[in-house]
Amino acid sequence: MNQRRETMIAILMFMGVLLGNVIIFSIVPFLSAPDLMARRISAGQLLGFFGGNGGMVDASPTPIHAFQIMLCYSVIATACMLPWAFKQGIKGLKTTRLKAYSARGLLEYGAFTLSFFSLGFLGANFTLPMHTALNFITPIFATLATILILKEKSHTHTWIALLIGIAGVLLITRPGALPLSPGVLYVLGAALGFSLCGVTIKLLCSTESSKHIAFYMLAMVTILALPLGITHWVDPGLDGWFWLTLIGVIAYLQQVYVAKAISKVPFMVLIPINFVSLVFSTFFGYAVYSQTLDIWTLSGALLILAGTIYNANRNSALAARAAQEAQAA
Repeated sequence: MNQRRETMIAILMFMGVLLGNVIIFSIVPFLSAPDLMARRISAGQLLGFFGGNGGMVDASPTPIHAFQIMLCYSVIATACMLPWAFKQGIKGLKTTRLKAYSARGLLEYGAFTLSFFSLGFLGANFTLPMHTALNFITPIFATLATILILKEKSHTHTWIALLIGIAGVLLITRPGALPLSPGVLYVLGAALGFSLCGVTIKLLCSTESSKHIAFYMLAMVTILALPLGITHWVDPGLDGWFWLTLIGVIAYLQQVYVAKAISKVPFMVLIPINFVSLVFSTFFGYAVYSQTLDIWTLSGALLILAGTIYNANRNSALAARAAQEAQAA
């Protein structure tokens, strides 16, 4: 298979991962936010979960807490990986990197939980496109984390990219012009958590396969999600189980295909495609929540993405130069 075809397949896989993210983040708000239950009822009626006559439904769904959503998300995704895990056996799953896996599981659990919490605040001052756009800063946070944690050499372009990213965040949130939604703080906390996950993945990739990394992440997150998930458990109802299962299956597919995409092409090739997720979230935001993409969010997202691409290109150029100098020596 030639490189051009490999690259196209990787791009399509990555776009599928981005679409999966937006679908998950579109479902979570009407499962968890009491003010959005009407949206869940409408979706349930379309799918036949609720009867109805003149807009009256036979049952009122109960809001599902973000902790319970997180538990179901990880349990279902882990269950999808069990056939692979059984095939590996105890010997095949054995690892010496439990500390790194535990750190990644803790960070992943915290980041996803914060992200799910943020979606409960969707409204006039915090939209689904804003949620997506603010997540664009994750790669810049990740670069900064490698400098501070892994002690990699810092460069001027990294700090320039960070300043550009912060300017983009300020453009999206417009502090002083808009009331600060708690959702903004939660999603920025999630972005920081996801960036630290990237650091641990980088450490794990030196010895572990992508499927091992995915399986241990999901299994660890399941263990961490159990206490609060069970404490906040409510009967999801038939429609709730449908949406929770859909979220879990999508999460599993994302773990599989993001690893395959990154293995086929340099990650720098995939970074600009992140902007497609803003297109997806704009569509779902309007279709599901009647929210639109405003010019401030679009401008801020473009600014953050520009900083990310600039940083990635400079890092790639420096890596190529270092490789050439090593060969010459």
